[in-house]
Amino acid sequence: MDLQVRHLRVLCAIADSGSISRAAATLKMSQPALTAQLRRIEQMFGDPLFDRGPEGARPTRLGEWLLVRSRSLVSAVDELERTARRYAPPKVETAPIRVGCAPTRLRIYLAKTLRQLLPGAEIRLLTEQTIDTLPGLLESERIELATLDDYPDHRLSAPPGAVYTAIAVEPLFVGLPAGHPLAAREEVELRDLAEEDWALPTPLESGPREYFWNTCATHGFAPRVAYGVNLEVGVDLVAEGRCVSLFQATVPAREGIAIRPLTDSPLRFRHLIGWTAPGPITAHADDLVRALTTTYWTESQRSPAYRNWLERHGPLKRL
Repeated sequence: MDLQVRHLRVLCAIADSGSISRAAATLKMSQPALTAQLRRIEQMFGDPLFDRGPEGARPTRLGEWLLVRSRSLVSAVDELERTARRYAPPKVETAPIRVGCAPTRLRIYLAKTLRQLLPGAEIRLLTEQTIDTLPGLLESERIELATLDDYPDHRLSAPPGAVYTAIAVEPLFVGLPAGHPLAAREEVELRDLAEEDWALPTPLESGPREYFWNTCATHGFAPRVAYGVNLEVGVDLVAEGRCVSLFQATVPAREGIAIRPLTDSPLRFRHLIGWTAPGPITAHADDLVRALTTTYWTESQRSPAYRNWLERHGPLKRL
């Protein structure tokens, strides 16, 4: 074992405390660990450095000789560290990047992209059940970055002080119970779902809700929304054969559920990100958009239904 400054600090602590137990508390070590370390140091010098007894630990002659030199060396090292800190550049405290997220898979891709693009940044993610609050949070600078989504005839405009950029347009697919007769089709006509019970998220915003109802109306029916539930419950209900539901095309395969495209993609939405113009994202915005777009299309290949659909149709070009 090579002698190190920390070993000299151990000797000084034992001498100053007068006992191994008190020195262990000072050094925030367990007593057995400190005793074992002292034993290794003594083996290095070939003789005991402390006489230990009921009255505590007292330096031997060798220990006293070593302590005199240890104290001067420890003091010199401490002064060296203090002086070096004067010349070290000051630490720059960086504020965390607060990210508000719509409940889409883009938030997962964004978290991955930010870790790669800004590895030293502190990222705080907050998922909102609806996107209604996110524009206001950006405008008030309570968040620096957001994932958003909008729909045909319900497009979002950036609030003052914020910038929005589109990442991709994604079709909405239908999730059917695996044993459903329509599950055998490669694509499903929306009008063929007129007699189905639907499960949709309870807090669905007015924009996507009106868009869904209006689209169904143009296909000749009013949807029978039998379940207003969150995503997790909706997935279970579909798998149990009770209803159908809308799914993002990028969703991974789900056990018991057949995820099928809708013919001609009558339902679609757009992924956006928004950031505060004077905030920390602005300097990295171009790189972030490029990296996130790449991540989105790479991750899209992990969804069998979407991958097959893209091979047949290619990406959607417009909302």
